[in-house]
Amino acid sequence: MDFASICLSFFRKGRGGITGAALLSLVFVTTLVTWVWLLPLPNELQKSPSGTLTLLDCRGRGIAELASLEARTQFPVALEQMGPWLPRMTVALEDRRFYQHRGVDWRATVAACARNLRSRHIVSGASTITQQLVKLANSRDRRSWSGKLYEAIVAWKLERRWSKQRILSEYLNRSSYGNRRLGPEAAARAYFGKLARDLTLSEAIFMAGLPQAPTRFNPWRHPEEANRKYARSLGRLADLGVITRDQQSLLAEPPKILRNDPPRFAPHFVDAIVTRNPGLRGTVRTTLDLDVQATVERLVRSHLSALNRHDISQSAVVVVENATGAIRAMVGSENYAVSQINGATQPQSCGSTLKPFVYLEAIDKRLFTAASLLPDTPDAIRNEYADYDPQNYSHHYFGPVRLREALGCSLNVPAVFVLSQLGARPTFYQLQKWGFNFPQGLDDYGAGFVLGNAETRLVDLAAAYAGLARGGTAMRAKFLASEHQPLTRIASAEATAVITDILRDNDARQKSFGLRSPLAFEERVAAKTGTSSGFRDTWTVGFDKEHTVAVWAGNFDGRPMRDTFAVRAATPLWATIMQELLRRDHPLDPPVEDEKVVRRDICKTTGLLPSRFSAATTNELFLAGTEPNEDSADYFASDGKLLLPDAYTRWCASRDNMIGAHVQSDFRITSPPPNARYQIDPVLAPSQQMVELSAACGSEVEWFVNGARVAPERDGRFFWQLAAGEWNVRAVSRGKLAEQTITVETMSN
Repeated sequence: MDFASICLSFFRKGRGGITGAALLSLVFVTTLVTWVWLLPLPNELQKSPSGTLTLLDCRGRGIAELASLEARTQFPVALEQMGPWLPRMTVALEDRRFYQHRGVDWRATVAACARNLRSRHIVSGASTITQQLVKLANSRDRRSWSGKLYEAIVAWKLERRWSKQRILSEYLNRSSYGNRRLGPEAAARAYFGKLARDLTLSEAIFMAGLPQAPTRFNPWRHPEEANRKYARSLGRLADLGVITRDQQSLLAEPPKILRNDPPRFAPHFVDAIVTRNPGLRGTVRTTLDLDVQATVERLVRSHLSALNRHDISQSAVVVVENATGAIRAMVGSENYAVSQINGATQPQSCGSTLKPFVYLEAIDKRLFTAASLLPDTPDAIRNEYADYDPQNYSHHYFGPVRLREALGCSLNVPAVFVLSQLGARPTFYQLQKWGFNFPQGLDDYGAGFVLGNAETRLVDLAAAYAGLARGGTAMRAKFLASEHQPLTRIASAEATAVITDILRDNDARQKSFGLRSPLAFEERVAAKTGTSSGFRDTWTVGFDKEHTVAVWAGNFDGRPMRDTFAVRAATPLWATIMQELLRRDHPLDPPVEDEKVVRRDICKTTGLLPSRFSAATTNELFLAGTEPNEDSADYFASDGKLLLPDAYTRWCASRDNMIGAHVQSDFRITSPPPNARYQIDPVLAPSQQMVELSAACGSEVEWFVNGARVAPERDGRFFWQLAAGEWNVRAVSRGKLAEQTITVETMSN
């Protein structure tokens, strides 16, 4: 028989059984009990407090405690970690029959009701700790009969599900102790500079009274009120017999209150973590090393102060541990209080810092070697990039240079020439594999991305160079100790060893930087500089065996730096940081010759095996199988002068040719080509329809078209304006003559 049938049979019994009214009462009570039992616990109680996000450095030292909407600080701890005094004092002051009642203290409730009825409004709640926990979970501020009833019901239910210890622990961890400090751990740190488990009896009594009115008893703003509350708490505890009268006298002096604000170090690093991990909670160990961070911050301030230039206002630094990719230091600006812009994560034009990765790709693909001759001439890339005219910052061209020198001196034309052989698009994608996140695509940058048109972040640059230090493996920089970043091999260890050897070679940098620049280290340390167009950004990045250091200097508003190169703006700071690290770090190991990497003596001028004409030799690294197998004899005339291919014709005739080189060919016209035919476009302006006149193996050339002399332009080049007809083009140089015929037609509309 079900519950409804039983009720119906009772109803039909009449006077001898349960009356209809009694049955209705039974149904009401049963419904009420069922409703109470099914009433859910507050959602907030069903999850533990997440606590304040606390960031620690790699050694467990505090970096920052980040406030939330709920609290400035909150550190939930277990009841046994709150010390022997605070839980006991709190129970005595807040709910002395806590361990006897089942959620509601009926004796206290009856007394409170009597007081409230006499006052005709609620003056006393007599809420138990369990009821107060429910109130905290619901965030109820205003007093009401319905609210009190709800709290009583849920407290009664909660006492049947949770132990007294859990209830007390949850209550204490959620209680406000003033100044947005929730829980005894946060309050103990703020007011006494210690952990809750280390509180003395007087400190515990002082704190136990604060949650009753945390604003009125605020120890920092209202110390007198807080001390009076402490005195009342002492008296109450003595009345209850929790402490003796002698103890009351001994503890009469309130404990000394401190003001311990949470730590706040490495603010740009902290901001970067929060931005990357918005849902991060609790205590988290990061990769930062506070010792390295403090050193770098001090050196940044000292460097900018020493520069003392209004056109260089900011600098940023990232230090990465090579083996793990862990960020050990990050400085985003000279002063976080003045500028919250993080120069370590802000994309900036990266100058020449990408060049090593382009040369690495070329060597790894065996297109070039460190000894390969590359053209540093005005017209070296004209056929591939007709609209691009890169120049060196020195405004001089060195002609034929070995790849080692081209990278060491950071020459622009050879880098673009190598890019033209690799292909701009595949090279651009290869750079992205190293972890460079360019804000725009290749079509927006063009071939100039290799010279710094592309923007990159300092933290990504440091991580990529750390990949070179690891022997050619890419891994993004790590901010958190628990992070796992995949390690990907991008280049062979052998090709990376060659590039690393170039980056540490001070002799290879000599033509551009001299022998005594800040890049010159006695130890084996790799380094590369970069200066963006317009002198708006300067960079230096390099590594020893353990760490990579990347430095940026400039202005966040993009103001130029008055022709200041990286070697003067960024490199001194980089060198100082690297010297500090080398107190504990180790220099790079020299490359080891084995079956994959070999050494050969080469002619310093040509990069080939030495011959009797080689004025100087040097030792060079090669991937096995790419070393030269012919000597340099064919590159020299009988008088020892360097002979170059026709591609160097214009450079040989220029003032940049300081070595007396000349081309191998006989004197001849190279432009226009023989029997060339041209058409005049009636739409284009005449100034856009000219042909350049150039000759091979000639100096001081004079030009004539149909007998009329052609005057040189300001830059020494010769151009002839196209005109319809058949024309005789003649070149004369020191008694040598070359001529040919071209035809020019008018294009019909």
